[in-house]
Amino acid sequence: MTRQELIALLSDRFAEGFAEATAARIGSDEAAFALLYDLATRPDASLRAAARHTLTWRAAYTVETLYFASPARLAPFAERFCRIDFEACADPGARRHFGKIMAHLLAHHDPGAETLERVAESAAAWVVDPKSRPAVRIWAMEVVKQCRGRVAWVDTAWEDLVATLSRDGRPSIAARMRGSWRQAPRITHGR
Repeated sequence: MTRQELIALLSDRFAEGFAEATAARIGSDEAAFALLYDLATRPDASLRAAARHTLTWRAAYTVETLYFASPARLAPFAERFCRIDFEACADPGARRHFGKIMAHLLAHHDPGAETLERVAESAAAWVVDPKSRPAVRIWAMEVVKQCRGRVAWVDTAWEDLVATLSRDGRPSIAARMRGSWRQAPRITHGR
């Protein structure tokens, strides 16, 4: 699949099951996955803003779908995702999907102290940004949660982040607060 074919596929009419259908078209083609990942993380500046947003979040949605079907698919990009692409993500639609991927990835992968610190900083910024959509804030908080016990300032800032979200008042955020965000920190990777 060429880059232009993939752009056409991602630009097609959005329908239920879009990401699953797109993921099926990509299949096990690693070159197509690499192009997809690039479209999700390196928005094409030549496109109009609306088209760039559509392409970026749909690519991120499909990357997420493929990742959860087989987390090993992201292995060639995991270091770059943790070190550069998560922090650099500016698209609100892509942030939601990147947050879901990162929360899962950090539960199974230690990117190193310096990278983990930057991931936590980026996620915390998404949490407190009042322009962030609720789903972005929820998944960013799940990323921050994965950093508890691993990044010292996160443990100190945790209650403040929870308090900031509690002022939001949205049902989706309130449900998370009643559940996993009020629990004690989970220490991972022997730290």
